[in-house]
Amino acid sequence: MTGGVGGQVGSMILRDAQFTYDPPVPGDTVYEPGATAPLQVTIVNDATTALDDGMRADRLVSVSSPIAESGRIVGDTRIPDGHVLTAGYDEPVSSIAADETTVADIALVGLTEPIRAGLTYPVVFTFEHAGELRLEVPVENPDILPPRARDAGSGAPGIPQRYPVDPG
Repeated sequence: MTGGVGGQVGSMILRDAQFTYDPPVPGDTVYEPGATAPLQVTIVNDATTALDDGMRADRLVSVSSPIAESGRIVGDTRIPDGHVLTAGYDEPVSSIAADETTVADIALVGLTEPIRAGLTYPVVFTFEHAGELRLEVPVENPDILPPRARDAGSGAPGIPQRYPVDPG
């Protein structure tokens, strides 16, 4: 668990959504006004169990927030049933476990206010068929970092431990 937030709209399940940054930062401001703030998120299309629209595929079409001038999505965001879209991970854990994972970059551009550690900020993820999902997205906790390849191990399957585990 890395401290991100989750939610669901239609068959689209979002997990571990959070603003990421590379610590250390001076004070609590991780992004200044005008900056671009990348988002980390895992999105799963679970259309086979969704009861509402019966859609088999969907697509993330936009990301927005009242604290940014715009949102930016780079990459193919089509998510067929049973597939996963990830953003913000160097090497997503979900790609280790799922063969059908797509990677994109998602960010808020032109922040209108600073983003500070320890707070949450409203973000809207809009899907072509499922519609909008509004989440209060937290800022990554540097004490509970997400699994990333550059961490040289987080204990996730296929990634060696960074620190030895005390057996007793």
